[in-house]
Amino acid sequence: MNVLWFTGVQLPAVTGAGLNRAGWQEGLRRALYRHSPDLKLSIASFGAEPYEPFRVENATYYNIMREKPSNNRWRRAVDNWKHRTYINEDLSRILGIYKLVQPDLVFIFGTENPFGLMSHEFSVPSIISIQAVINGLVENLFCGLSTSQLIREFISRETLIGQGILHKRWTQRKQAISEAQIYQQNKYFCGRTQWDHHWMTSLNPSARYFHIDRVLRDPFYEEKWDLENSSQNRIFSLCGNAPFKGGITLVQALALLKKNGNDQLKLRLAGVDPDSSVGMYIKEILRNENMYNQVDLLGRLDTDQIIAEMKKARVFVLPSHMDNSPNSLAEAMIVGMPCIVSDAGGVPSMVREGIDGLLYPHNEIRALAEKIEQLNNDSPLAESLGRSARNIALKRHDSTHIAELTLAMYQQVLASEGTR
Repeated sequence: MNVLWFTGVQLPAVTGAGLNRAGWQEGLRRALYRHSPDLKLSIASFGAEPYEPFRVENATYYNIMREKPSNNRWRRAVDNWKHRTYINEDLSRILGIYKLVQPDLVFIFGTENPFGLMSHEFSVPSIISIQAVINGLVENLFCGLSTSQLIREFISRETLIGQGILHKRWTQRKQAISEAQIYQQNKYFCGRTQWDHHWMTSLNPSARYFHIDRVLRDPFYEEKWDLENSSQNRIFSLCGNAPFKGGITLVQALALLKKNGNDQLKLRLAGVDPDSSVGMYIKEILRNENMYNQVDLLGRLDTDQIIAEMKKARVFVLPSHMDNSPNSLAEAMIVGMPCIVSDAGGVPSMVREGIDGLLYPHNEIRALAEKIEQLNNDSPLAESLGRSARNIALKRHDSTHIAELTLAMYQQVLASEGTR
């Protein structure tokens, strides 16, 4: 079987480096190679640096050429204001790769890129692997920002040059239209949560859904959190620079706890650039509440650094206002961390309240603060939640099982289309 993957990120064989972003795609490739080494993969991704197709293990890699952004800042600003999500050359190059590979089946990662728009040009079936659901995200993009912060974003320099959250929303509104078209013209999807299943059904009631979880990065399977080596009052979170990821909300919860007399908590916050707008808003809170000694903005961490932070912390918090199935939560659970998570999007499909984590309403800062205080002070509960989280995550993210399900999905779709 020859399967053509289209993905929006370049895998390690292309970059020559580890893959922190979308590492689960490399994990799936490795799992399929171990399970079915005869399966032939062709992997195509966008890139600005040209290279000839090359083969490593079970995969041949192809470049979908995209020109680098202009060096002229005014030209870049004009391009940003156009909010283009793709150009016609992208579509023709996608089709060119398909014709070159001549696959038996096409497997597309996500609906953020235009790959799924070309499925009507393919003579073989396509499967869409759901990542984010832009139609579910776009209306929640401003969550986590106050009205005054949103006004500041509107008049910021980033907005002037075509960057920042407002332009992100305008771009995503266009992507949502393309995404709806992708859902409507494709028949087969795979996902992981009740939330993404709901969105698929809403956008295309006749589509077929396969439930397949993600393979995580290898080191997370091997590490294990334990209470004795963690530090009470130490919290770890990985949020990112988007306000809807909840970094501001989490710091506000700590500020509330400080006002109520609990100033011993220490937050180690990864993924937030201190110089980003989210980082600046967080630093304002730290200044206004005199909390500089309670919050460390760590920026981007590699795999080993994330694992080290997880093992030292007493609690992992996912404060997102919108997510499907965040890898950071999956990784914290498989390490065996006690987790506090919002009820946003698909997250409730991953955590059972009081069994393998604690949930709270994503827009209720006080509820988040109460959960943090509860879990930080209850060691038996922390151990119980962490143990249960690890057990369920090891089953959910078992790489052999996921490889088996993926291969079975490929075969079922081919059989349904009469091509196998």
